[in-house]
Amino acid sequence: MNLDYTLTNFFNQLIPHNIFFDYFFSFFSLIGWAAIVWIVLAVLLAIFEEIKHKKFILYFAISLLTTSLLVNVITKNIVRRPRPVSTSCPKDYSFPSGHAASAFAAAAVLTYFDKKRKGFYYMIAVLISYSRIYLGCHYFLDVLSGALAGYIISQLLLFVPGTSPFRRRS
Repeated sequence: MNLDYTLTNFFNQLIPHNIFFDYFFSFFSLIGWAAIVWIVLAVLLAIFEEIKHKKFILYFAISLLTTSLLVNVITKNIVRRPRPVSTSCPKDYSFPSGHAASAFAAAAVLTYFDKKRKGFYYMIAVLISYSRIYLGCHYFLDVLSGALAGYIISQLLLFVPGTSPFRRRS
């Protein structure tokens, strides 16, 4: 736990706390909470890009819903780790970060279907995830665990035989 507190403090103080960064990271935290950025990006890709499988939006939704269920509903209520003290954060439990889980789940799915924007998707995921530490809503290991959970859940849904709606059945 000491390592987690040390890393959290380090990352919390990595970027100066001032009005610009407070608004900047509040914005990323807000769009991460509502998954707004991911839904908009998925819809734009479906409309303007030549994605082979238009059903990717269904797959995208399944990934986000599965991640939210496993992280926010099940894991948080089993672990029950209190959040760091902050007045601007939700009142539910801290571990793992649902923002980070959703962000990395969405980035993984979008990258699978749109590899040319991989860096952009993961940059958004990192900014959303980091915003949770910057704002004092999560500890470092909450965010790291959430990011790994979202990424792994999406990868399993994409690559485990029989689970992807986009693989040909033999």
